[in-house]
Amino acid sequence: MRRRQLLLVPLLLALAVPFAVSACAESSGGSGPGGPVTPSSIPIDIGPSAQVAGNTMPTGIVVDGKELVLFFWMASERPVFAQAVRDTATGAVSQDIGMCTGGTGSESQPPFLDLAQCVATDGSIIEFGAFRGEASRVTSQADGKTTEAKFARWNKDVITVFWLRRQGKPAPGASFFPDRGMTSPGPAEQYPLVTIYSAKGKAIGSARIKPGVGMQKGG
Repeated sequence: MRRRQLLLVPLLLALAVPFAVSACAESSGGSGPGGPVTPSSIPIDIGPSAQVAGNTMPTGIVVDGKELVLFFWMASERPVFAQAVRDTATGAVSQDIGMCTGGTGSESQPPFLDLAQCVATDGSIIEFGAFRGEASRVTSQADGKTTEAKFARWNKDVITVFWLRRQGKPAPGASFFPDRGMTSPGPAEQYPLVTIYSAKGKAIGSARIKPGVGMQKGG
C-alpha cells in the first residue's frame, strides 16, 4: 500500500490551442450522466524533464472558466497520473491550483492507481482517479447518494480514468493523535466509496477516498 499524493505537475510552457468542446463536455452545473466517453485529446507540454504519454482527457468539468484535464506522464518508465487545467476562453493549458480550495488524496491499492477529491471554489465536489482494468460503470457513494462517473480508457495501457462532479460535504481530513505521534483518518463510512463494475454488473473493486495514516516528522 502506498500513500497517494495529489500531484499537480508544473507546466513549464502554457499552450494556446484551438479546442472545440466535445459532446461529452458538461457545463459547470454538475457531472451529468455517467458512463464511458471519448474526450478529445489536447496537447500538453510539461517541459523537457518529463514526457506526456498517450491521450489526455479533458473532463468537461469547468470551474470559473477552467476545465480539469487528466493525463499521464512517464517517470522511470512508470506512468504518473497528473492534472492540468484548460482556459475555456483562450484554450491555454496550464497549472492552476486555484480551481480547488481543498480536498484529499488517498491511499491506493489494486486495482486503483490513484484516487482524489477536490473541493471546488464554487463548493461542488470533484472526484477522479485511475485504475488498472476496464469497467462498464464507476460510481461514488457518499452522504447516502450514488453518483455515476464518466470514464475513458488510457490508450497506452489497460488503465481507465474516471471523473465526476457532485454536491455534498467534503471528505474529512485526518486527525492527529499526539500520544501515538501519527495522523489517521476517521471512520470509513465518513468517506466516499468508489466502486468499479464489470460488464456483467458485478462489483470488481472498491476503495474509499480518504487520507492515509502518517507519522509525525522530526522532533
